[in-house]
Amino acid sequence: MAALILGTLAAYGLSRFRYRWGPMRSNDDILFFFVSQLILPPVVLALPFLVLYKALALLDTRIGLILIYTLTVLPIVVWIMRDQFNSIPIELDEAALVDGLSVWGSFARIILPLALPGMVAAFILSLVLCWNEYFFAALLTSTDAKTLPVMVASQTGSQGINWWSMAALSCAAIAPLVIIGVVLERYIIKGLSTGAVK
Repeated sequence: MAALILGTLAAYGLSRFRYRWGPMRSNDDILFFFVSQLILPPVVLALPFLVLYKALALLDTRIGLILIYTLTVLPIVVWIMRDQFNSIPIELDEAALVDGLSVWGSFARIILPLALPGMVAAFILSLVLCWNEYFFAALLTSTDAKTLPVMVASQTGSQGINWWSMAALSCAAIAPLVIIGVVLERYIIKGLSTGAVK
């Protein structure tokens, strides 16, 4: 949810305003910087995050997992939401400003409801990526902040694999995503097809 809020605000700024910062001369350069963070494999970030989390006492905490998952999916949310905001005519913002709304008012009352399908698509995608993430959860947690993928993988012992508990945990891991997907299906289709038909 934190990635969705931050990513939506960043994407709106990149869609409606023009920025120049350092070597980044345009909004496209800034967007490329965000998307390029997806190129790094998680293994490259393992040691820096382990050292940083140990220094900040964030190992095996839920806050630590929330922070790293927010950073992980933020580029995807920015990418999806910028395309969503680009598909909404800028004339709607201008008309709202003429009618007396502030920039925040036009964003909250006019643009955000129109961008809801894209937000739902970004939410579902980031939820699936975070829910199924195993590497950082196994690296940065041990007992207090275990996630379901780590618990499923840990159902092995000296007696072999505990198939029944592994099956139960797998069902518990899949069920919430299936329910959310069914409930939000119409928004997902609208959000993912934004910009496909001109």
